Amino acid sequence: MKETTGTVIERKTRRSNFPAIVRVQYSVDGEVFTIKESLKLKSEVIKLGFLPIGQRKTFKINCHVGDTVTVIYDERRPHKGHIKGNDGWVNC
Repeated sequence: MKETTGTVIERKTRRSNFPAIVRVQYSVDGEVFTIKESLKLKSEVIKLGFLPIGQRKTFKINCHVGDTVTVIYDERRPHKGHIKGNDGWVNC
């Protein structure tokens, strides 16, 4: 696996309780590729002192149009890319 820098070219959020979808464009050896991914969520415990009172969901990575992200790709199949750090399940 290799890494390169990609640029977020689109971000869509359907509703507040659904994950955002991003399109990222990156190039390898002069060829341009675009990938589309759902931004994965992580859960954080909200505490009042030591007492857990709820949880908050936040994006594992938070990016917007124009931001750069690291893309991991298969060097034999560079069109197979994935945003680094955006691992896990999509929880709504």
